Amino acid sequence: MIYINLFSNQGKVAVVTGGGSGIGRVMAETLAESGSDVVLLGRTGKKLEKTAQEIKDLTGGSVNSMVCDVTDNEAIKIITEQIYKEYGHIDILVNNAGTTSKGTVDTLNEDDWNRVMDTNLKSVFFMSQAVVPYMKKQEYGRIINTASVAGDVSLYFSSVYGTSKAGVIHLTKQLAGELAGSNITVNAISPWFFKTDFNRDKLENDEFRSMIENRAPMKRLGQLEELKTSVLYFAARGSSYTTGQNIFVDGGMTTFGL
Repeated sequence: MIYINLFSNQGKVAVVTGGGSGIGRVMAETLAESGSDVVLLGRTGKKLEKTAQEIKDLTGGSVNSMVCDVTDNEAIKIITEQIYKEYGHIDILVNNAGTTSKGTVDTLNEDDWNRVMDTNLKSVFFMSQAVVPYMKKQEYGRIINTASVAGDVSLYFSSVYGTSKAGVIHLTKQLAGELAGSNITVNAISPWFFKTDFNRDKLENDEFRSMIENRAPMKRLGQLEELKTSVLYFAARGSSYTTGQNIFVDGGMTTFGL
């Protein structure tokens, strides 16, 4: 029972950006299952509401949704203040909102560069900045960032995606050091390919999918359920001495040699 209690988030409030589908959804579901009151943030209100209701029905937990463009710092400030006023505390932040753009140094344009960097990296910093005062006030916080294997190795088809995720990994370490004295941990999760709406079109190409599967020693894609233990660990009070870390959930892809 002591081990279960260490991973309980009963009574905690968790905010998940990009929680409407895919990885964000499974993270939100995990936090609801562990007892958190969950707030999903995203741009598409109807999609978020539908996801929130589905997670609520599945877990029996408290799950709500709020519309917020996490690339807009003023919108972030407003929504985090609203969440704090409504719930009285913010304990867990999952920075999961993300996007990508296909393009190399020869083809990538400035608009796409800025869009990816704003969504994948800028939002992580300013969402964290917005919740940190509340976490410091309560002397407790867990910040979990969705990075990527692409933040550690290059992807031949996108100059900007991996660059943005490398920034997330470094920012995780930076914030972990800055906040270590406030009982706030900051960690990252770096998945390899999981089938989601985000990459569904790519993975429907048999040649591309085969290449991705064969790149990992386990020779398969990840299953979304396989991300649950990572987010649960980093969110729980039982991980209080773990900060600044990045865990690869990649079927061994980053160990690949000859």
